[in-house]
Amino acid sequence: MKNKPLVRVAAGNGPFENAKKALSGLSLSHLKNKRVLIKPNVGRIAPPELGYNTHPEAVAAIIEVLREVGVKDVAIGESPIVGVDTFKAFQRAGFTEMAARYGVELIEFNAKPPVVKTIHHPRILTETKICQQIYEYDVLVSVPVTKTHMHTGVTLGLKNMKGCLYRHEKVRYHQLEYIKDVYPEKTLDSAISDLATVLVPDLTVVDGYIGMEGLGPSGGEPRKSDFAVASFSPMGADVVACRLMGIPVDDVVHLKLIAKRNKLSCNVDDYNVVPENYTSFEQPYKRPPSEISLEFPNVVIQDADSCSACLSTLMMFLNRFAEEMSDYKLSDGKFHIAIGKGVDKAMDGTVFVGNCTRHMKDKGIFVKGCPPVATRIYEAIVHQEPDKNEPEV
Repeated sequence: MKNKPLVRVAAGNGPFENAKKALSGLSLSHLKNKRVLIKPNVGRIAPPELGYNTHPEAVAAIIEVLREVGVKDVAIGESPIVGVDTFKAFQRAGFTEMAARYGVELIEFNAKPPVVKTIHHPRILTETKICQQIYEYDVLVSVPVTKTHMHTGVTLGLKNMKGCLYRHEKVRYHQLEYIKDVYPEKTLDSAISDLATVLVPDLTVVDGYIGMEGLGPSGGEPRKSDFAVASFSPMGADVVACRLMGIPVDDVVHLKLIAKRNKLSCNVDDYNVVPENYTSFEQPYKRPPSEISLEFPNVVIQDADSCSACLSTLMMFLNRFAEEMSDYKLSDGKFHIAIGKGVDKAMDGTVFVGNCTRHMKDKGIFVKGCPPVATRIYEAIVHQEPDKNEPEV
C-alpha cells in the first residue's frame, strides 16, 4: 500500500469542507515558500449552482490550506472558451468576490504571448501553444469540476489542462484531421494525450460538489454529488473521480492513452485511496446520449464534417434554447440547424452555424464564428439578447 500513489476523498460537507479535508490529508510541507498557480475550470459565464464551473468555495479551501503550509504566493488563472471574457466568467462564477476576500490575484492567461512547446513522439500534435503564465509559478494545481463530456467521456484534472492553451489553440484541438488508419481514437483524445507529455498538474483537487451530467460539458444538467478528490497523482485523482461518478475508466479514451504513454495505471486498485470506504460516496452521473436527435425530436440537425467544437456549441445552444425555437420552425414543422463544411443541401430558412457553413449563408440565417458561443446563435435568430439571468455559454 505504501508504494501506491495516495488519493484522498472527502464527501458530504459541501465544497469548502470537502476540498479542505481531502487536501489536508496529503503531505504538503514541500510546498512551503513556493509560488502556486491554481487552475480551476471557469470556462463559461455561469453561476456556481449550475455545474458549469468549479465552485469558488472549493478553491477558497485550497487557498487556506496552502497558506497554512506557508506558500509564498497564490494566484488563480484561466483561459475560457473562445468568445468568453475571462473576468466576466470569474465574476459570474463567484471567483471575483472570493479572490478579493483572500487577496488573491485573478489572471487572464491570454494577456501575454504564448510559449510554444514541442511534442516529442506525437500522436497528432507536433507542437502546442501554452499560456506563458503557467511557467511563472513553481506549482500548478488543477481544480476541475466533475462533468461528463460528449466527446471525451469526462472532463477532470488532466483534461482541465486544455484551459491552459492559448486563445484559439483550444479550438484547434477540436479541428484536427482524423487519420483512422494511423490512430483509431478521436483526434481530440489523441491531442489531449499529446498535451499531457508537456503539461500535467503538480496537484489535483477535483471539485465534485455540483457537477454536470448528460450533455456535458456545457449542455447537461447540474448534478449534486458533494465530494472532493485530492492527489499529487493526476492520473490517480482522475481515475478515482471517474469511479465516484460511476463512469468506467475504460470508456475514457484520453485517460487510457495518457496512462499508456506515461506508464501509469488506470486501475483504481493501483492507488492508495483513503478512506477505504470511499466507494460509499459514489454518485452515478448520467452519460451523454448516443443519439443526439432523440434529445431534440422537433429539431433537424444537419452535421456534415463538423469539428467537435462546433458540435459542442450546437448542443449547448439546443439544450438551452430548443424550446424557444418553436416560432422558427420551417414548412415541415421542425426547426433546422446545420454545422460542418460538408453541408451542401438545406431547406430555406435553416440556421447555419460556424464559419465552415459560410457557403450556405444565402439559404437562411448564418452565424459566423469558429465556433460562435450559444448565446450568439440565439441573438442571430431572435435578434435580441437572451435572459441575462441565464448562463452565457
